[in-house]
Amino acid sequence: MNRQIVTVGGAALLGLALLSNSGIGQAQQTTTPPSTPPAQGDVRKDTQDIRQDRKDIREDRQDLRKDRRERREDRRELREDRREGAGKGELAKDRAELKKDNQDIRQDRKDLHQDRKDLREDRKERRQDRRENHGK
Repeated sequence: MNRQIVTVGGAALLGLALLSNSGIGQAQQTTTPPSTPPAQGDVRKDTQDIRQDRKDIREDRQDLRKDRRERREDRRELREDRREGAGKGELAKDRAELKKDNQDIRQDRKDLHQDRKDLREDRKERRQDRRENHGK
């Protein structure tokens, strides 16, 4: 490999030194916008959202328990009606109730899953807002 050595002196050396040190450093500083921490109200709102999500989760769990209880009862009724030799109309009614209970349970599970997802998201936002407020 052939390398060439170039000598620079005087004003050219001073110009290169200024460009390499302060010129690049200033350009990097101006490209990053100053970040302002979020208002304290953001953290408070996130906390309220988290409380509401927890309440929604509790309600969804209660609904799910209630629907499962109803499904157990409807299954029991269907079994009893089968044993007693009930008519087609009675069995169809029991099956319809059972189907409705299964749909309710499925919907309650979806709601519960969505509320848990919202809770995780709100916790994440609150964590970020707190970090920004504390300057970390």
